[in-house]
Amino acid sequence: MVVESGDLVFWEGSAEMAKDADGAAKQLRAWIQEFQPDVVVSENPDAAGKKSGVQIPILQAFVEVAQDVQAVNLVVRRERPFQNVYDEAKRLAEEFPDLEGMVPEKPPIWGKEPYNLVFFEALALMRDAGLLQPLAGPAKADAEGEAV
Repeated sequence: MVVESGDLVFWEGSAEMAKDADGAAKQLRAWIQEFQPDVVVSENPDAAGKKSGVQIPILQAFVEVAQDVQAVNLVVRRERPFQNVYDEAKRLAEEFPDLEGMVPEKPPIWGKEPYNLVFFEALALMRDAGLLQPLAGPAKADAEGEAV
């Protein structure tokens, strides 16, 4: 996800990137080279909550790549202010209408987490890093946050 002056300017996922840490690092380097961000935000692999398996080495690769670029490297702990990630995704889509059609439905308990959730997780990390205004929770659904 790339947010510039509060506007969402790029969002893309990579299934190849999600397979292993080397692929993730390679893709992140390409995106950093293309967009030359001032700030890179990644989730803290040491406090990654429900992440497991290949996800932890990928998060570690993100941190390492960001340390090697000329950008502020923010490694943040993912906060969970909503009851679930699906409610949070709906609220984020209100702030970023381009993503409204990408809000995933919650799968059955035996189902796999939808891939589109990664976009909303990225925005949530930006918020947790203090780069976006906090969202109002479900009880404050009419409050509007504004991206900085």
